[in-house]
Amino acid sequence: MADEKEDHEIQYCFPAINSSCIKGKHSSHEYNIMFVFVSLLSAWTVFLNLLVIISISHFKKLHTPTNLIILSLAVADMLIGLVMPIEATRLIEM
Repeated sequence: MADEKEDHEIQYCFPAINSSCIKGKHSSHEYNIMFVFVSLLSAWTVFLNLLVIISISHFKKLHTPTNLIILSLAVADMLIGLVMPIEATRLIEM
């Protein structure tokens, strides 16, 4: 009976193959910490890149070819910061 209980607690990476890797189980407290960390990291990324975008766009003195490259990188990073929590949630829940 103890063996049956252990079988129900074990989760495999690929359920069809019993010899696949065994998934580690995390408590709900650990999941909450990971979600909060990813959310704060995403918000911080979006905020700082938005600050760079606004600074370069607002001040005419900063309209140089080098700063336009930095502006395009900030836009790309900001978009990644918006997508990051969605992908991180998917990876954490797997």
